[in-house]
Amino acid sequence: MKKLIKTLLKKLLPNSFGKSVSRISLDIELKSQFKRLKPGVVLDVGSKHSPYKKYIPNTKYMRLDINKKSLPDICCDLHKIKWQSNYFDTVVATEVLEHLYNPQKAINEIYRILKPGGICILSTRFIFVYHPDPKDYYRFTWDSLKYLFRKFSTIEIQHHGNRIQVLWQFIGGGSIFGLPFRTILNPILGKIHFKKTRYPLGFIIYAKK
Repeated sequence: MKKLIKTLLKKLLPNSFGKSVSRISLDIELKSQFKRLKPGVVLDVGSKHSPYKKYIPNTKYMRLDINKKSLPDICCDLHKIKWQSNYFDTVVATEVLEHLYNPQKAINEIYRILKPGGICILSTRFIFVYHPDPKDYYRFTWDSLKYLFRKFSTIEIQHHGNRIQVLWQFIGGGSIFGLPFRTILNPILGKIHFKKTRYPLGFIIYAKK
Protein backbone atom coordinates (compact mmCIF):
# COMPACT_ATOMS: atom_id res chain seq x y z
CA MET A 1 0.00 0.00 0.00
CA LYS A 2 2.79 2.43 0.93
CA LYS A 3 4.67 1.66 -2.29
CA LEU A 4 1.52 2.23 -4.33
CA ILE A 5 0.88 5.64 -2.72
CA LYS A 6 4.48 6.75 -3.30
CA THR A 7 4.37 5.62 -6.94
CA LEU A 8 1.10 7.47 -7.58
CA LEU A 9 2.39 10.68 -5.94
CA LYS A 10 5.60 10.60 -7.96
CA LYS A 11 3.59 10.36 -11.16
CA LEU A 12 1.11 13.06 -10.18
CA LEU A 13 3.66 15.49 -8.69
CA PRO A 14 7.07 14.59 -10.20
CA ASN A 15 8.71 17.99 -9.61
CA SER A 16 7.91 18.38 -5.94
CA PHE A 17 7.77 14.87 -4.54
CA GLY A 18 10.26 14.14 -1.81
CA LYS A 19 11.56 17.69 -1.21
CA SER A 20 11.13 19.02 2.32
CA VAL A 21 10.19 22.62 3.09
CA SER A 22 13.72 23.11 4.37
CA ARG A 23 15.33 21.85 1.16
CA ILE A 24 13.02 23.93 -1.03
CA SER A 25 13.75 27.16 0.86
CA LEU A 26 17.48 26.34 0.90
CA ASP A 27 17.57 25.65 -2.84
CA ILE A 28 15.90 28.98 -3.63
CA GLU A 29 18.54 30.93 -1.68
CA LEU A 30 21.48 28.86 -2.94
CA LYS A 31 20.51 29.26 -6.60
CA SER A 32 20.27 33.01 -6.06
CA GLN A 33 23.85 33.06 -4.74
CA PHE A 34 25.16 30.82 -7.56
CA LYS A 35 23.97 33.41 -10.09
CA ARG A 36 26.54 35.84 -8.68
CA LEU A 37 29.48 33.59 -9.57
CA LYS A 38 31.75 33.95 -12.58
CA PRO A 39 33.01 30.85 -14.43
CA GLY A 40 36.19 29.42 -12.93
CA VAL A 41 37.73 26.38 -11.27
CA VAL A 42 35.18 25.08 -8.75
CA LEU A 43 35.62 22.68 -5.84
CA ASP A 44 32.48 21.07 -4.43
CA VAL A 45 33.36 19.75 -0.96
CA GLY A 46 31.60 16.95 0.88
CA SER A 47 29.11 16.32 -1.92
CA LYS A 48 28.55 12.76 -3.09
CA HIS A 49 26.52 13.62 -6.19
CA SER A 50 27.09 17.35 -6.95
CA PRO A 51 23.35 18.19 -7.02
CA TYR A 52 24.00 21.88 -7.78
CA LYS A 53 26.61 21.49 -10.52
CA LYS A 54 24.29 22.61 -13.33
CA TYR A 55 23.63 25.91 -11.51
CA ILE A 56 27.29 26.79 -10.85
CA PRO A 57 29.29 28.59 -13.59
CA ASN A 58 32.60 26.79 -14.09
CA THR A 59 35.48 26.14 -16.45
CA LYS A 60 36.45 23.08 -14.42
CA TYR A 61 34.40 21.31 -11.75
CA MET A 62 36.04 19.16 -9.10
CA ARG A 63 34.62 17.27 -6.15
CA LEU A 64 36.14 16.52 -2.73
CA ASP A 65 34.88 13.73 -0.49
CA ILE A 66 36.36 11.64 2.29
CA ASN A 67 34.73 8.48 0.90
CA LYS A 68 36.76 7.07 -2.00
CA LYS A 69 33.78 4.92 -3.06
CA SER A 70 32.06 8.08 -4.33
CA LEU A 71 35.00 8.53 -6.75
CA PRO A 72 35.90 12.13 -5.87
CA ASP A 73 38.58 14.13 -7.70
CA ILE A 74 40.20 14.78 -4.30
CA CYS A 75 39.82 12.16 -1.59
CA CYS A 76 40.68 13.59 1.81
CA ASP A 77 39.38 15.07 5.04
CA LEU A 78 38.09 18.64 4.76
CA HIS A 79 40.11 19.50 7.89
CA LYS A 80 43.28 18.92 5.87
CA ILE A 81 42.76 19.39 2.15
CA LYS A 82 45.38 17.69 0.00
CA TRP A 83 45.73 20.46 -2.55
CA GLN A 84 47.86 23.52 -3.21
CA SER A 85 47.05 26.98 -1.87
CA ASN A 86 45.48 29.81 -3.93
CA TYR A 87 44.12 27.47 -6.60
CA PHE A 88 40.29 27.54 -6.76
CA ASP A 89 38.06 30.38 -7.91
CA THR A 90 35.06 28.98 -6.04
CA VAL A 91 34.52 26.54 -3.20
CA VAL A 92 31.00 25.26 -2.59
CA ALA A 93 30.18 23.51 0.69
CA THR A 94 26.50 22.70 1.13
CA GLU A 95 25.23 21.14 4.36
CA VAL A 96 28.68 20.03 5.48
CA LEU A 97 29.79 22.34 8.30
CA GLU A 98 27.54 20.87 11.01
CA HIS A 99 29.13 17.44 10.42
CA LEU A 100 32.70 18.61 11.10
CA TYR A 101 34.28 18.26 14.54
CA ASN A 102 36.48 21.34 13.95
CA PRO A 103 34.60 23.83 11.73
CA GLN A 104 37.23 26.55 12.10
CA LYS A 105 39.99 24.33 10.81
CA ALA A 106 37.92 23.36 7.77
CA ILE A 107 37.04 26.98 6.96
CA ASN A 108 40.69 27.95 7.29
CA GLU A 109 41.53 25.23 4.77
CA ILE A 110 38.88 26.53 2.36
CA TYR A 111 40.39 30.00 2.74
CA ARG A 112 43.85 28.61 2.00
CA ILE A 113 42.94 26.87 -1.26
CA LEU A 114 40.93 29.80 -2.63
CA LYS A 115 42.62 32.31 -4.92
CA PRO A 116 42.77 35.91 -3.70
CA GLY A 117 39.31 37.24 -4.49
CA GLY A 118 37.93 33.68 -4.62
CA ILE A 119 34.42 32.95 -3.37
CA CYS A 120 33.13 30.42 -0.86
CA ILE A 121 29.42 29.62 -0.85
CA LEU A 122 28.48 27.51 2.15
CA SER A 123 25.21 26.40 3.72
CA THR A 124 24.58 24.97 7.15
CA ARG A 125 21.86 24.33 9.72
CA PHE A 126 20.30 26.10 12.70
CA ILE A 127 16.90 24.56 13.55
CA PHE A 128 17.00 21.03 12.22
CA VAL A 129 16.73 17.43 13.36
CA TYR A 130 19.73 15.41 14.44
CA HIS A 131 21.15 13.91 11.24
CA PRO A 132 24.51 12.13 11.66
CA ASP A 133 26.47 11.63 8.44
CA PRO A 134 28.44 10.04 10.04
CA LYS A 135 28.31 12.57 12.94
CA ASP A 136 26.24 15.70 13.61
CA TYR A 137 28.24 18.08 15.83
CA TYR A 138 26.96 21.66 15.68
CA ARG A 139 24.27 24.24 14.92
CA PHE A 140 25.27 27.79 13.94
CA THR A 141 24.01 31.36 14.30
CA TRP A 142 24.73 34.66 12.52
CA ASP A 143 27.31 35.46 15.21
CA SER A 144 29.19 32.16 15.12
CA LEU A 145 29.35 32.15 11.31
CA LYS A 146 30.61 35.72 11.19
CA TYR A 147 33.36 34.75 13.63
CA LEU A 148 34.31 31.54 11.77
CA PHE A 149 34.67 33.46 8.47
CA ARG A 150 36.49 36.44 10.01
CA LYS A 151 39.60 35.96 7.81
CA PHE A 152 37.58 36.63 4.65
CA SER A 153 37.46 40.19 3.30
CA THR A 154 33.69 40.06 2.64
CA ILE A 155 31.09 38.02 4.50
CA GLU A 156 27.38 37.97 3.69
CA ILE A 157 25.12 35.73 5.78
CA GLN A 158 21.64 35.02 4.46
CA HIS A 159 19.12 32.95 6.40
CA HIS A 160 16.50 30.63 4.96
CA GLY A 161 13.40 29.47 6.76
CA ASN A 162 11.12 31.14 9.30
CA ARG A 163 8.69 30.33 12.09
CA ILE A 164 6.07 28.97 9.65
CA GLN A 165 8.53 26.66 7.93
CA VAL A 166 10.04 25.50 11.23
CA LEU A 167 6.62 24.53 12.58
CA TRP A 168 5.66 22.77 9.35
CA GLN A 169 9.01 21.00 9.19
CA PHE A 170 8.34 19.41 12.57
CA ILE A 171 4.62 18.65 12.23
CA GLY A 172 4.86 17.72 8.55
CA GLY A 173 6.37 14.33 9.29
CA GLY A 174 4.41 11.25 10.18
CA SER A 175 2.93 8.32 8.36
CA ILE A 176 2.89 7.69 4.64
CA PHE A 177 -0.75 8.82 4.58
CA GLY A 178 0.40 12.38 5.32
CA LEU A 179 2.52 12.43 2.17
CA PRO A 180 -0.13 13.89 -0.18
CA PHE A 181 -0.49 16.96 2.06
CA ARG A 182 3.26 17.41 2.45
CA THR A 183 3.90 16.92 -1.25
CA ILE A 184 1.29 19.52 -2.22
CA LEU A 185 2.01 22.07 0.53
CA ASN A 186 5.82 21.89 0.76
CA PRO A 187 6.46 23.73 -2.56
CA ILE A 188 4.07 26.49 -1.46
CA LEU A 189 5.33 26.90 2.12
CA GLY A 190 8.95 26.53 1.02
CA LYS A 191 8.71 29.74 -0.99
CA ILE A 192 7.70 31.90 1.96
CA HIS A 193 10.60 34.14 2.94
CA PHE A 194 10.85 36.74 5.70
CA LYS A 195 13.62 39.34 5.55
CA LYS A 196 14.04 38.98 9.30
CA THR A 197 13.37 36.03 11.57
CA ARG A 198 14.50 34.58 14.88
CA TYR A 199 13.63 31.10 13.64
CA PRO A 200 15.87 30.28 10.67
CA LEU A 201 16.15 26.72 9.46
CA GLY A 202 19.68 27.46 8.30
CA PHE A 203 22.10 29.85 6.61
CA ILE A 204 23.86 30.50 3.32
CA ILE A 205 27.23 32.27 3.48
CA TYR A 206 28.79 34.17 0.58
CA ALA A 207 32.40 34.92 1.54
CA LYS A 208 35.15 36.51 -0.54
CA LYS A 209 38.82 35.92 0.22
